[in-house]
Amino acid sequence: MCLPRRAPHDSADQSPGQQSREAPPGVGRRRPLVLRVLVGLSVITLGLAFWQWQQDRQLLAQQSRPALPPVAAPAPEFRLMSPDGMPMNLSDLRGKVVLLNFWATWCPPCRAEMPELNALYRRYGNEKDFVVVGVDLQERPEEVASFARQNGITFPLLVDHDGRVTGQGYRIRTLPASVIVDREGRIRDSWSGPLLREAMLARLEKVW
Repeated sequence: MCLPRRAPHDSADQSPGQQSREAPPGVGRRRPLVLRVLVGLSVITLGLAFWQWQQDRQLLAQQSRPALPPVAAPAPEFRLMSPDGMPMNLSDLRGKVVLLNFWATWCPPCRAEMPELNALYRRYGNEKDFVVVGVDLQERPEEVASFARQNGITFPLLVDHDGRVTGQGYRIRTLPASVIVDREGRIRDSWSGPLLREAMLARLEKVW
């Protein structure tokens, strides 16, 4: 009797540890493709980050330029009340660099800018003899006081009840708007709209 001839590589002749293990079809080709995709995504991410960095630097450079030509006109005097009823004259601040910020709680860009102004005041107020003064446009004192408490605002806030200081005295047409007054009471810079903290600092350094 003859036994059937076995195939040369019949698995029956191999021990379990010697049996060949073949990778599923296509696995070897998929790995390089995945690596190429990951590398491509990394390059795109780095490119976008560099582009954003360039945009931020250009915006900072643009916002850091002072108003041209320099104004250097006397800042209009005013007397306004704080939310708790304490009066303040602009002339009371003579000898300090003053950043007047015209704002309102209903103005989203104004609200977004407040932490930047607060950080500037806390960092440089004593060192540079500098003060930020927020002039709120025609809101109830309770609303202004509540906003200040909720957001930890530490610089003085005043309320322009009839809007004359904002609209007639400083001719503000949009909020937020800011004016830098030097130690002699002269307007040295002004701008409309929110600025980056670094841009505000660059403008203030030209006055300090």
